[in-house]
Amino acid sequence: MPVDERILLTLMKLDANQVDLGMISQEAILPQDVVLNTLRKLADDRLIQLDEGIIWISPRQRLDLAILALKKGVDVERVCQVLGWQEFEDLVALILDASGFSTQKHFRFKSRDRRFEIDVLGVKRPFVFLVECKRWTRSWQRSATMNIVEKQIERTEALVNSFQEVRGRLALDGWREAWFLPLIITLSETPLKTYKEVPVIPIFYFQTFVTDEVNLGLDEVAFYKAS
Repeated sequence: MPVDERILLTLMKLDANQVDLGMISQEAILPQDVVLNTLRKLADDRLIQLDEGIIWISPRQRLDLAILALKKGVDVERVCQVLGWQEFEDLVALILDASGFSTQKHFRFKSRDRRFEIDVLGVKRPFVFLVECKRWTRSWQRSATMNIVEKQIERTEALVNSFQEVRGRLALDGWREAWFLPLIITLSETPLKTYKEVPVIPIFYFQTFVTDEVNLGLDEVAFYKAS
């Protein structure tokens, strides 16, 4: 494994807000001068704070380090071993927050005597994004992806059907209409990019998707209208 990638995994694996150069060097089995060069680059990119051999990593930076590791080609299962489930959902919410969405995690509601839960809900007029987060460490199969999408469509339709009952909880009062979009966010690439017009998006592409959402054509993805 390349040096930079080994150091990224080590930084995440140590699971501490503050570590020192020696700890990184020992865990990564690399000379301190080699580690320090990489740490300086990360500090220049504001992915860590570095001061006289002491490294501070915020929860947000820890997530950004995970994304960088994935972009560099680090095996998804290795990243999964050090990235917690809660952190994955937090990252999805942070990306939405950064693009002006208000977010809620684990949004629960009832529709037709059934209970449903949305992992992450993002609201930005006129859109409501319903995100299902899948941090799988096993290989994706087409059938599994299709099943996940079907279930998310079911949740979306249930929420649309309960629009009048939940609009206050969604802070949609005053909206004439809302466009609900089911999304699947994954930690890795999947065999399907869309299924039934529902996007299936690796996390490292999600920021671009959210940034470009205003340019989406309503006929290109599976928006569900409520009014």
